[in-house]
Amino acid sequence: MATKLAAQSLLDPPLAFPDISPGNRELIQLNLRRRLEFLRTPELFYVWWRRCTVKVLIVTDGSLNFGEGDFGLSTFVRTLKNEAPGRVRFDLTLAHIRNVSDADMLASEPGIANRIKSFRFDNAAHFTPEMFDQIWLFGIETSYAGMTGRGTFLAAAEIAAIHAHMQRGGGVFATGDHGFLGQSLSGGLPRVRGMRYWGDFPSSDNNLNQVSMTGPRRNDSNQEGNDPGTSFSDQSDDIPQPLDLLLYSSYAGFLRNARYPHPVMCGRMGRIDVFPDHPHEGECREPPDTTLSFGGAVEYPTGSGGTQVVPQVVAWGRVRAGNTTRSTGPNGMKIPTVAQTFGVVSAYDGHRAGGKGRVICDSTWHHFVNVNLIGVLEGGGFDEFSNAGEHASKHNGFLSSTAGLAALSKIKNYYTNVGVWISPPARHDCFNRLAWWEIVFTDRLIEATLTSPDIPLERIPASTLMHIGIHARDVFARRASQCQTLEWLIDWSRRFIEVAWLDPWDPITRVQLEKGDPPLPAVDPMPMVDVALGAALVSMRQKFPFPPAKISEKHDDAAFEAITKGAQYGMQLASKLTLDQCNSFSAVLRRT
Repeated sequence: MATKLAAQSLLDPPLAFPDISPGNRELIQLNLRRRLEFLRTPELFYVWWRRCTVKVLIVTDGSLNFGEGDFGLSTFVRTLKNEAPGRVRFDLTLAHIRNVSDADMLASEPGIANRIKSFRFDNAAHFTPEMFDQIWLFGIETSYAGMTGRGTFLAAAEIAAIHAHMQRGGGVFATGDHGFLGQSLSGGLPRVRGMRYWGDFPSSDNNLNQVSMTGPRRNDSNQEGNDPGTSFSDQSDDIPQPLDLLLYSSYAGFLRNARYPHPVMCGRMGRIDVFPDHPHEGECREPPDTTLSFGGAVEYPTGSGGTQVVPQVVAWGRVRAGNTTRSTGPNGMKIPTVAQTFGVVSAYDGHRAGGKGRVICDSTWHHFVNVNLIGVLEGGGFDEFSNAGEHASKHNGFLSSTAGLAALSKIKNYYTNVGVWISPPARHDCFNRLAWWEIVFTDRLIEATLTSPDIPLERIPASTLMHIGIHARDVFARRASQCQTLEWLIDWSRRFIEVAWLDPWDPITRVQLEKGDPPLPAVDPMPMVDVALGAALVSMRQKFPFPPAKISEKHDDAAFEAITKGAQYGMQLASKLTLDQCNSFSAVLRRT
């Protein structure tokens, strides 16, 4: 009852508060509208708030589509369109390999840049390597036989075009489902082909095959739902599957004890540790052979340190022992499962390999389609409500409860994280540039620390500058995530310091450090970075005491010049104080 009232307090205030006055009822509705407007168009509230446009191509095939049905991607599409982070605007093009209906292309949804039916990657009107910043691939078909130039996979010219997109820094997301589902769209692509199983594993023997549909070792992530026993339709309730995440850390300072997930699994409110569940998922992996070539070049090239950059599995799902389905449900009775874990998300950071495109693979598109997010359609192919006792939550999915909504928020955060992370390096430069304006004029930062922009930088104590830097990191983390904040800090800090100690995700640095003894954590360089960050923000605020009416490239250049000057001063000040403290500490040790 409490959950229902909590939802009604915003959506239907008269039911939650019967005695509410008409004026207050109107205020509640206006406040909800205000919050939605800020989420979608923050630049209407703050003139300095800008967005970097990311051109996104989303491609699907077969019975998958962008519509409102069970196998529709409408919820996912609306998440990218309406809930992008404040610095980002996803410009969406929807494409289908087949000539599908307008409804399947979500024709009624405004704000979609383009829709393309009968899509081909070798049609220059549809796609060129420079046309999009990133590609999302949701495949269900196992063969394109009969389509010109295509067979099991896309045509060779299409694969070459996607490879050229990746080589110039363009991002790729790819997924299928169990078994061979999705192999036609993604299974022939370089890098992608090694990051996920696009066919039976380890064999076609149903009793051993982890990506089978009914075998005992299938990747069945379904959690027991709100009704007794296990059923196929448990995938549509408000109970998600738990995830185990790969956690990273660095060797110095507070980062030595911090444990960060991969950036795509790092949310605004903490770790993204839940996904929708499904009774037979595919599986992500680390490539079995990293020596393969494509287009005359090594598929996974080396980075600046001479170490090969290779994909990693960054999230795993769990299979409970004994999962099955009702005999009357879709696909009939499944064999009870054997407990195991399996790769759910794999990631390749091509930016560290000479600016190549980043890649994310997912074990199944059931983490994205409506039936696993907002419930099964009544009377649809997955409806099991002819069975007595089926719980009503399966018609509304994660919208059914407060806990479900919390899980859905994490899942949608994963979608937008992927969209940010796989963007090309040039888009990340844009994200990072706009972050300064977002932070420096944040109410909390101005009220707590930057109240007097006319005070000379040289008169502000290092301790105050450090606390400004700490405030800034926390402000940004609450708008993006702790991981995106650290990525932004790493990108900016490398101009002034060696960031090896700061970067937990750098595989090259990690290998180099592991060759010898890790450094003693006697000195924490993080306060030095915070002082430099605080000084950079003070310098920027002194340059721009008030936000310009319309920020131009000229303003960006002036801001960066002030930021650089302030950071250099802050780093010199912090370095001197740190050296003085180290000398004092050394003198104490000599007396012992």
